[in-house]
Amino acid sequence: MKFPSSLLFLLILLPIYSFADNGLLDNSNPCVSNDPEMGDSLAWAVGAMKLYDEKKFIDAINRVNSCFNIWGPEAGQKQKIIHDKGKSCPKIGKVSSREKRKIDKNYLMNDVSVALWVKARSLHELNEIELAKKSYGRCVYMTCGRSWDPNGWFWSPAINCASYARELVD
Repeated sequence: MKFPSSLLFLLILLPIYSFADNGLLDNSNPCVSNDPEMGDSLAWAVGAMKLYDEKKFIDAINRVNSCFNIWGPEAGQKQKIIHDKGKSCPKIGKVSSREKRKIDKNYLMNDVSVALWVKARSLHELNEIELAKKSYGRCVYMTCGRSWDPNGWFWSPAINCASYARELVD
């Protein structure tokens, strides 16, 4: 299964969440959504992804860093509980509506997973290899985070991060 480019990810979000209309990337607090249809953590992750797609890698990293302490620890704890209990992660690819609801319930893990993907990829693009390795490791930890692809299926930022991390260690 081919992983989506981040641009494809945004193509579905742009019509729904117009950045010009809701001020996602204005100078307001990046940890608070200006769109009543979009929660704070989603607005943060989508804003980081938009900056990544615009090749504004430093801005993308700064956006992830600016709010990570708000949502990262809780998402990490949720992921730890899943690991500790030996529960399986949601499927990737096309899923049933029931499975989609389960994925959507884990919105915080999903948003943090995407944000970590953005940070790791941005560091890699900036050739900050040692920092990228650490960020890929954090992203890989969030194994149950999922992201929606506009082609109609879910992908795993953790699996994608693992493939890039392997390239750096081989």
